[in-house]
Amino acid sequence: MKVSVVSKELIIPSSATPSDLKTYRLSYIDQQLPPYYIPLILYYTYDESSTITQTKMTIKLKAALSETLTHFYPLAGRLVKNQNTVDCTDQGVWFSVARVESSLLDIIKCPMIEELNQLVLVGMGSSHVEEQLAVQVNLFDCGGVAIGVCVSHRIADACSFSSFVSHWFATAKGETPSIGPVLNSAALFPPMESHEYSRNPKDPTARAPLQNLVTKRFEFSSLAINRLKSQVVKDSSTVMNVNPTRVEVVTALIWKCGTEALGDCKRSVAFHAVNFRRKMEPSLEDHQFGNLFQMASAVTNDKTADIAGLMAELRASFGKIDSEYLKSLTGENGVEIAKANFKQIGKFMIQEGVGVFRFSSWSRFAVNEGDFGWGKPVWISSAAFNDENCVILMDSRFDDGIEAWVVMDEEHMKKFESIYGLYHK
Repeated sequence: MKVSVVSKELIIPSSATPSDLKTYRLSYIDQQLPPYYIPLILYYTYDESSTITQTKMTIKLKAALSETLTHFYPLAGRLVKNQNTVDCTDQGVWFSVARVESSLLDIIKCPMIEELNQLVLVGMGSSHVEEQLAVQVNLFDCGGVAIGVCVSHRIADACSFSSFVSHWFATAKGETPSIGPVLNSAALFPPMESHEYSRNPKDPTARAPLQNLVTKRFEFSSLAINRLKSQVVKDSSTVMNVNPTRVEVVTALIWKCGTEALGDCKRSVAFHAVNFRRKMEPSLEDHQFGNLFQMASAVTNDKTADIAGLMAELRASFGKIDSEYLKSLTGENGVEIAKANFKQIGKFMIQEGVGVFRFSSWSRFAVNEGDFGWGKPVWISSAAFNDENCVILMDSRFDDGIEAWVVMDEEHMKKFESIYGLYHK
């Protein structure tokens, strides 16, 4: 796949950001997040009956992005003050257009994960984060389009990212989004001024990127997931009041295979991001902008634990992120609670003989229906990234299935694939 960038420009908000909104403060949860980009690529085949050509579509997307940035104004700003504040003086968002000498359907049928990085302007693992957003529109020879979008995890989580893309695409389609973002997370979770609560991307003590990691995609059809659910219910030693969810059983299976692949771990921990917007009292809407999640942590000391047992541990960990916990998160010791939640991962990672896996689900987000005028995407993907034992779950392009994007050490990945094949036939 040959990708050639033909243009690159800054898109600024169509209306200047008011003076009283020039400074956007990160919340104390935002402050706990590492400075890297979340990549997302949406793929669209060309409909010959459409009157919107690639050129017209690109123009519409640019204009709509400019208009959308007036609502999501921090995305057009730059991080300042030790990465704790966004200067919202409309510096703009990088927007590039690239030509791809390949067929979009060929990419979808047999994706080379490492090559997908060419379809996004900013890659995961960037060591210098000031820009909050970057866009690359990829025009395929076949007429199809892939839109690569990257957002800084420092300012937004997957739900916020989805909200932004959905708003942008609706505007490009000529629709008026019913509601804009709520940008007051710092009021809910007041930021700490101390540098102790910040993560500097130039910190020399930061862990160096690993060079022998590979990213691979594993597909679970709805039929396969239903089989897993049935097996979990059959193997469960307790009566489950609620049927297993897709995310629960897929997470449990990958955790099981990953633990076995590591081989020598005496203990295994699965961290899973939990979006708490709807769990708060009163609940928050999906358009509440920022990082509004906590990490559920499930632990097993039993290498022989079956998938049902691991799923029970996962469900119990999810249940701990409840209204009472979230009430404490907004209380007097909230910042310490949030800080401890994220620091758990690091504490386990430095313990000898402990396997640590991190999961995040993009399932059911509005972006999966993203239509800028060419219909829904035929596929949505991430890209290759450098974060060991990390797993992203995304909706399948076929049915009500799930695609799991798994990152592991190359040798561990070989073992993982072999073990996975025994459990998932």
